[in-house]
Amino acid sequence: MKRLLFILPFLILVSFSKKNTVTHSKTVRITSDSKLQINGTSNVKDFTCQYNIQNLHEPIRIHFEKEQDVIKFEKSVLTLENKGFDCGGKGINSDFHGLLQSDVYPQITLELKEIKLRPHEKNIADALVEIEIAGLTNAYQMTTEFYFEENWLISGKLKLNIKNFDLEAPKKMFGLIVVSDEIEIDFNLVIEAH
Repeated sequence: MKRLLFILPFLILVSFSKKNTVTHSKTVRITSDSKLQINGTSNVKDFTCQYNIQNLHEPIRIHFEKEQDVIKFEKSVLTLENKGFDCGGKGINSDFHGLLQSDVYPQITLELKEIKLRPHEKNIADALVEIEIAGLTNAYQMTTEFYFEENWLISGKLKLNIKNFDLEAPKKMFGLIVVSDEIEIDFNLVIEAH
């Protein structure tokens, strides 16, 4: 099963060759110290849907090549099972899965396309990511931060509008409670190289 987290390339930054274009492959693992969640708001209360990182226990193979400060990726996909998200209660979990049409589209996929390093900004890079939700795919640019301690630490936030995926936010109590169309993907990942 193909899986790749869209921000994983940072973990191999120190191993690039000096050649202009070289194809690389690496195997990585997302540790249990990682966090991935989707945040949303309504006119009444904010909510958070936490992803169970234990679902990402298998090693992930990534393929990439680097040209100066640009890293391009091929077949670098992370698959998130919708059932892995917990929003804190049976009712809101049901609403979340209804919104994502989990019965028809049980997964969210994130495909990393490109990373642009910022040579004058330490530990910052821009990523181009394609996200597929409910059968529709959109491309997004996002900023990430990365650090190396014992493992790679990678973090970032991406705001997106669910209407871009032809999804409609649920309304409750005859429309008195309205969920915002804007959601945020928030991640703090700890990544080991194998």
